[in-house]
Amino acid sequence: MNILILAAGYGNRMDDLTKNIPKPMLKINQKMLIDYAIEIAQKISYQRIFVNTHYQNQILESYIKENYIDIFISHEPNILGTGGAIKKIQNDDLLILNTDNLWQETFINEINEAINFFNQNINIENLLLVNSNGEKFDLEINSENIINFPSDSYNTQFQGCHIIRNNTLTQYPDIFDIQDFWMNTSIKKKLYGYDTISVNPHVGTKELYLKNQ
Repeated sequence: MNILILAAGYGNRMDDLTKNIPKPMLKINQKMLIDYAIEIAQKISYQRIFVNTHYQNQILESYIKENYIDIFISHEPNILGTGGAIKKIQNDDLLILNTDNLWQETFINEINEAINFFNQNINIENLLLVNSNGEKFDLEINSENIINFPSDSYNTQFQGCHIIRNNTLTQYPDIFDIQDFWMNTSIKKKLYGYDTISVNPHVGTKELYLKNQ
């Protein structure tokens, strides 16, 4: 299994904070958001770790090359959307991590458990790691762990981490949003959720970022 860390976006929801640097290089507790993601990824069994880049790519790529060994850069001259970014590098099952979350060490075991669940259930095309114990929800999961998407009956929250099976994106365009895949996969009953306990705070907006300082 390979790992992709999403780091190409413009960070528009961060307002002026990302005027001169890419969002993944913003710091919380003296550590960059990209570091939280890479350090978690390196503690999971993997073949390759990729980081996709676009906005302020030279700054981010220089930092990664100076501080990490064997991280592969997937540069996007034109931004591809989450779906396109995944399709571009997918030649194996793929674990995707956002850089909008403060990844917790306790989440590592849950990721490994989710990988085992994914490997044992060949019907799954996309497995979303979710948390159903919070107060804010954005997805619906049923008693069989199947995600209904889209839905207005929210009862769980996406954790910013998911697993996609190899060869499931070949029919999609090179530029597309991953939610198009979620919708189609949900229709086929092949979009699943794996409920976790760890809370990885979402810091993808200026308000949430400053709140977690």
